[in-house]
Amino acid sequence: GDPPLALPLIDPNNGLYSATWTPRKAVSNLTINARVTAAGFKDVTTQLVGKVTPNAAPLLTPHGTVHAFSPLVGAPLAPGNIAAIYGDNLALLTGVPDTIPLPTIVNGTQVLIGGIKAPLYFTSPGQVNAQIPYELEPNKQYQVIVTANGALSTPDSIQLTTVVPGLAAYADGTVIGQHADGSLINAKSPAKAGETAIAYLSGLGATDSDVISGGASPGGSLARPLVLPTLTVGGKDAKITFVGLTPGLVGLYQMNFEVPAALTGGNPAIVVTQSGTPSAPVLLPYVP
Repeated sequence: GDPPLALPLIDPNNGLYSATWTPRKAVSNLTINARVTAAGFKDVTTQLVGKVTPNAAPLLTPHGTVHAFSPLVGAPLAPGNIAAIYGDNLALLTGVPDTIPLPTIVNGTQVLIGGIKAPLYFTSPGQVNAQIPYELEPNKQYQVIVTANGALSTPDSIQLTTVVPGLAAYADGTVIGQHADGSLINAKSPAKAGETAIAYLSGLGATDSDVISGGASPGGSLARPLVLPTLTVGGKDAKITFVGLTPGLVGLYQMNFEVPAALTGGNPAIVVTQSGTPSAPVLLPYVP
């Protein structure tokens, strides 16, 4: 029932065509129909008969490597992005590293992106969170491969661009933010007009200071994005007092901003725009 799979020419000297098919389930009786067509020649068909046996090899969800804060399937990512990778058999155990720099192997799971070992934030059988290496160049396509259970996944592909701003939010769509004193912004403690609030982001791209993939962001000379973003709250421009990597953490940006006054009732939407690319809106608990 799978769609037809085209076999691209990989060796013109020997007329060799090749492609990879990934079975999605075990089956005892399997038939693969192959068909060859060429202008001026009679079509040729043949069948391959066999079975698919169960195994624990990692299996990537097609186009399942997405922005951790804005998980839009097929959307591009940026160098340094915190990404979520979905699939099956991606790890034997759930693991959360407690060291920085982040390791590139956790419980036997490793992620290669463009051939580079990616730092890992989290591993589980169905999801791995990794950092897109800063070493990769934007505006190119790269392969994602997961090694787990002593086996390699078939590759999936991602497209990189310079920036893809995404705001951290709770499952209900409200921003993960703080007041200036470090306390959380929520329905019981909403942001107030005129105060300074802090929101967290990923995908703001390269910074004005060299940052090592998986390494802690600098605290002395703060790392700011090369492309400065803008912010609107409830459709009104908000003043950004600081935006850059959060010192001591990995790949997480923070934005300190002044909450505009005279916003309409309810929870206004926050949108960050960078290089003409807007983030998905999240909601800010707010009182005038």
